[in-house]
Amino acid sequence: MCIAFGAGCSAPQAIAPPPAPVPVLATEPVKETPDPLMQDWNIFPDPTTGTVEVYHKGAYVGAVSGDEPAGEDPPAPHQGSN
Repeated sequence: MCIAFGAGCSAPQAIAPPPAPVPVLATEPVKETPDPLMQDWNIFPDPTTGTVEVYHKGAYVGAVSGDEPAGEDPPAPHQGSN
């Protein structure tokens, strides 16, 4: 009886072939076009003082120091020491 069970368990069984691999399509990453309004602005934060100097088209516009009025959202740069 043990031989019959052993022979039944060791009999070759039909094994399904593995599924076909899914083809991977290489696509180029989507390049976001930069906002033309934001290209001419540069900001330079100073971690030692906490101020942020703002430049527009290479000219100094002012700084945001954190002392701006609470109603100003976003805070507008104000002229300070450069």
